[in-house]
Amino acid sequence: MSAHRNNHKWVWLITGLVAGISIASMWPHEPLSAATADRNDKFALITCPVTVDSEAVFVLDFLTGRLTGALMNRTRTGAGFLNFYYRNLAEDFKVGASGEPYYAIATGRAEIPSRGGAQWGTNVLFVAELTSGKVGGYAIPFQITQVPKPPVPLFPVDSFPFREATVTE
Repeated sequence: MSAHRNNHKWVWLITGLVAGISIASMWPHEPLSAATADRNDKFALITCPVTVDSEAVFVLDFLTGRLTGALMNRTRTGAGFLNFYYRNLAEDFKVGASGEPYYAIATGRAEIPSRGGAQWGTNVLFVAELTSGKVGGYAIPFQITQVPKPPVPLFPVDSFPFREATVTE
């Protein structure tokens, strides 16, 4: 009788393994991606997926309000930055010399349709500024290339206020 029970255990184990592998192979596969961020009181550094297999790195200088970034070559034949980006956030958020800007930056997924020959990344950068009380979204244009391209501006997609602007005197 015990030999008969042992045979059933193996049958159930094999049946469970086959069922698990079958379900896993039919389950939709989604690529895993994550943005990385770090900051201190003078600047923030963040990565942002631009294509399925490449990321850009961006640095937001809190002192100047300048956002700069670069996209690494996505081919395995050579490494190096090929696409470069910039944006003057102090102008976008109208933070003058009298006010002290307070920035926060994050990335998010956005499917922006290509138009006029421009190709957009799969994610956007979101920047919030406390004294202006605004959040802005910036699209990342890119071009697949093997040679470094001159810097291009990040494209402002839209913005919204999250609070009343702070008046500084």
